[in-house]
Amino acid sequence: MTQISFKAMVVATAIGMGSLLAGGASAAPLAAAPAVAEAGHASQILNVDHRRGHFRPGFGRACTASHAATKARRMGLRNPRVVVRRNVMRVTGWMRGHRTAIVFARSPGCPVIR
Repeated sequence: MTQISFKAMVVATAIGMGSLLAGGASAAPLAAAPAVAEAGHASQILNVDHRRGHFRPGFGRACTASHAATKARRMGLRNPRVVVRRNVMRVTGWMRGHRTAIVFARSPGCPVIR
């Protein structure tokens, strides 16, 4: 007898109960339920974390002033101020009690130059 995880057994039971409650509209879900239970594989449910602090913003085509300020704030810079130039963005602020400046490129993802 193969070992089945509790999670796989619960998922298979939920699929079976859902097909029974649906009124027998199709016999295909009933046939799929034992296949999930017998396979013994981990569940294919994705675990997406949307709690505070776990969201990473997707940067678009180029680095904007708000993207640079957000990245500098995540790096520990407080009270960020952004100066935009042709190819770079200079973000100044306070870090550990000292004035600090971080220079970002204008390319996607705001890479740090210095």
